[in-house]
Amino acid sequence: MKTLTPQAFMRAVERGQVEPLYLFTGPLPGGRRRPVAQEPERYLQRRAVETLIERALDPASRAFNLSLFSAGETPLARIIDVARQLPVSSARRLVVVRELDRAFKPVRQSDSGSPRAAASTPGERELIEYLKHPSETTTIVFFYDAPDRRRNVTHALLKTCTIVEFRPLDEREAAAWAREYLRQYGCAADDGALGMLIGRVGSDLRSLVNELNKLIAYVRQGPISRADVEILVPYLREHSNFELEAPLLERDRGRALKLLRRQLEAGQPPVFLLGVISQLYRRMMLAKDLMAQGVPNSEVARAVGLPPHRVGRLNEHVRRLSIREISRGIERIAAVDRALKNSLGPPALQLELLVYELCSPHTDRQR
Repeated sequence: MKTLTPQAFMRAVERGQVEPLYLFTGPLPGGRRRPVAQEPERYLQRRAVETLIERALDPASRAFNLSLFSAGETPLARIIDVARQLPVSSARRLVVVRELDRAFKPVRQSDSGSPRAAASTPGERELIEYLKHPSETTTIVFFYDAPDRRRNVTHALLKTCTIVEFRPLDEREAAAWAREYLRQYGCAADDGALGMLIGRVGSDLRSLVNELNKLIAYVRQGPISRADVEILVPYLREHSNFELEAPLLERDRGRALKLLRRQLEAGQPPVFLLGVISQLYRRMMLAKDLMAQGVPNSEVARAVGLPPHRVGRLNEHVRRLSIREISRGIERIAAVDRALKNSLGPPALQLELLVYELCSPHTDRQR
């Protein structure tokens, strides 16, 4: 299986190296059978498709040779029929198939708790046969966010397609990407300005590009300072919340403290950051209670106010905790809240000590 980074894919397409089969995914599950519950980097996916369209299709005949489908709305057999058609006044046809996950029936659990064989989806056999002998004049791009290795069709896709893995960027990678983006427009920013920018926006490139474009228009090919970021860039709090929640759930002390300090340096109010942590622990307690009652993930997601792909990660970590550990965390959060309201010590230090304690190794057995 050939796997490329988005950057390597772009370079290959720019050189005219276009493959007949591509699989655009989020983070691959590696040796695990279950999909990774993490969204792919959407901005890079969009740019990859735009680059492929620009380089693989003649503008004069593009309208005749570009087909866009949603696998949740169009039968797989119909998509394969289009892929087999010859291009019109062009050397290549391009077929983009989004939401491939939606084409497949869900894998159900057996009475013993192990996954049953995946039910066959209409058109699945035709797709597998096409993958064995793809058309030489057609390129197909499949968007399959979370490949499920329990399916035969997934094995066929992973074996035959060139895989482009669009995993989310971490903060360091996002800062490096932002620096290169600015360079292309004749601008630059020092580490302090980039740190504040990432602290306010997060590492989602779609949001980051919007803020970078504002800064570029403001400085007009000059250096970007922390003051410029402070004036122009608002807090995109929902994204920042998620960024802080992830290392807390994983008990990654180093990453959690680093992110906390960066958000404090970027000007996030301590009381707001404490609210983020408090909300996470309330969700954990509610999820723990609902899971003990055997409530399905979809209902847990609705109750805690999270999308299904995020509640799966929450439940995975909550299962390892005892109710006592979650309760102790809530008690410590309440104590820090009282300390902040009564000005008992520096707020930043209070939050750092809290995060340090919450990321300590598990002390109780799960119950």
